[in-house]
Amino acid sequence: MILRLGSGWQTVTADLALILFLITAQASRGGPEAQPQVEPPVATSMIDAAGAGLAIYRPGPGTDLGEWLQATLTDDRQGATVVMRYPEGGRDEAFRSGSELLDAIAAQGSAARLLLEPGSRSESMVLVGYTGERADGTVLAERE
Repeated sequence: MILRLGSGWQTVTADLALILFLITAQASRGGPEAQPQVEPPVATSMIDAAGAGLAIYRPGPGTDLGEWLQATLTDDRQGATVVMRYPEGGRDEAFRSGSELLDAIAAQGSAARLLLEPGSRSESMVLVGYTGERADGTVLAERE
């Protein structure tokens, strides 16, 4: 006597999975092709070569540079870098704005450097990081 087994749950599940696959393939067949997103090139700067900043400040309404510097500059090896990016024809305005930020940092008793970079839009920020030199003139270990 030969017993014939009916279809089990595995067969039903496999049939349903195949049906779902065919429906999904048919639905995605006629859609518009997705355009690859091209990211704009990131401007590299001397900041990237010297190392990443520990903190970044972006001037704006309701922000106070002086309070931020007091909370952020906690080590005499740290220094501030003002980065000003400017579109074509905006170098003079970027220099003026950057100089104002340098004056505000100097009023807090800290020294800073100004870095002007051409870019696609106006952007300003203050980065705090290790500058490589202590206040007493001792140079930190340098990378090769």
